[in-house]
Amino acid sequence: MKLTFAFLCCLLANPEVVETKLEQVHPVPKLKPIMERSPGQTRAIVLIHGLNIVASKTKVHQALFHDWQLPKGHLVQALSKNADVFAFAYAQNAPLTTISQLPALADGVQRLKFLGYDEIILVGHSAGGVLARMFVEDNPQAGVTRVLQVDAPNLGSSWIKIDIVAKKDQDPFLQSLSKDERMKCCLRRQDKKIPANVEFLCIVGASNSLGDGLVSFASQWPEDLQFQGIPAIRINANHYMMVRSQKTAERIAELARQSQPRWTDEERLTRKKLVLGN
Repeated sequence: MKLTFAFLCCLLANPEVVETKLEQVHPVPKLKPIMERSPGQTRAIVLIHGLNIVASKTKVHQALFHDWQLPKGHLVQALSKNADVFAFAYAQNAPLTTISQLPALADGVQRLKFLGYDEIILVGHSAGGVLARMFVEDNPQAGVTRVLQVDAPNLGSSWIKIDIVAKKDQDPFLQSLSKDERMKCCLRRQDKKIPANVEFLCIVGASNSLGDGLVSFASQWPEDLQFQGIPAIRINANHYMMVRSQKTAERIAELARQSQPRWTDEERLTRKKLVLGN
């Protein structure tokens, strides 16, 4: 009995480590992992990826950047015209709610504040958009000034049922994005709101009459965000190409530069059909 108790204590004291990385991708610093603010630049943008479909169990436990977060990606190139650009990556061996509670992103935002940026903008694609949302809801005074949530499965998605090689190791992460788990998470967090001091925009991908091919319109711009006055804009692109094509990258970069004030009830009702198509 004593051995069992000691073993349980050991497990509780040593939870599985979730690897994270934050790197500057434009301009690329000469000495990594040092981050440098460009002369006169006051805007920093942090790109946060979503699901990694990996071919080995080992990679599930690694923080891997997506191709669109790399220096030559169209989105990085578009954003870099008016900002210094950073990329945040995280391993996917834990539920998204657990990842959102890690200190890594908060520490990264603090580093950017220390460098002297006036604007700190999070651009989260897919699950990264949900992560960005939870971060500002839980850390209203962290220093983030704007969030662009792109193709985000706020209410979950059925695509998490796909069969992948590392599913057993990645299953906690995948399940946290299921419709059932996301609905439960939303209910637990129903008192959480987007802070008044953080501008927030839902970028809704549209490739068919239901959504972007992976995430529905209702999940990308859910009613709870609508009733908070969170604005939304529709872009005709599928889930994969939204952050990878030059055309959509330029549009996202334009939106990142613009102020995104809350909508009034009248504005929401007027524009809802344009966003959702119904």
